[in-house]
Amino acid sequence: MEAQLLQDLHGKEQPVPVPLKTTSNEFTVKSNDSFYVVYSYLDGHLLTAETLLDQPALVKHSGYALAKLDNALLEVSDYHTFRKRHVYTSLYHNIIPFMKKETIALDVVHLLTELTDEMRLLEQLPTQLIHRDPHYRHFLYLKDKVSGIIDLELVEENIRILDPCYFATSLLSDLYSSPADVDRWFPAIKEFFRAYHQENPFTIQERKALWLTLLSIEAVLIAFFSHDEERMEKNRSMFLWLYENKQLFDELIHLR
Repeated sequence: MEAQLLQDLHGKEQPVPVPLKTTSNEFTVKSNDSFYVVYSYLDGHLLTAETLLDQPALVKHSGYALAKLDNALLEVSDYHTFRKRHVYTSLYHNIIPFMKKETIALDVVHLLTELTDEMRLLEQLPTQLIHRDPHYRHFLYLKDKVSGIIDLELVEENIRILDPCYFATSLLSDLYSSPADVDRWFPAIKEFFRAYHQENPFTIQERKALWLTLLSIEAVLIAFFSHDEERMEKNRSMFLWLYENKQLFDELIHLR
């Protein structure tokens, strides 16, 4: 299923790795009860979060590249069946009940409860196949361009804006220990969202929901890292920072 999807995306000129067939005409090789896949080589290299901030043009190119990938995923959505999830359902039917039960980040639970009506906007957003894990470390760069997007093992059907929002939070996470870099993060990520919007326009509802989606991602990560107090507290702090800086994200409603 993933192999055919990657081949279809490659056919649409997306810079994704393509699984190679073995001499037995299979995509996998089994060895010691494990399965292995060999992918085509993608030239390029990973960059640190700090390097991306120092080269804002690359952040912008990342927005264009992810927008093109999501557009290609939409075009092939009718030919592939992957798991269906919805961020709103996951948040209010699974994540928040779990956090309440485990008494985790109850201040975040309180804020999310207050936002219940606003969060319903997420239910109105378009869904499609998405990368689901477009961490900035899953982008390869070569000669000031995005040369590859990797790790599509988590593809699923969900709201489209989950992809660009996940890229944004991944970058923030690795910069969060430096207040100076956090201050530089929003101007860079605003241009990232602008580039995405220019290539694959957000609806007005999606632009209004970007802040809510960022909060949702952090809530999921708080629950995911509930066994790791340090990482859980970091994501709790990031949630609160995003919540307190809502006025920044209101600027994204007026993207052109």
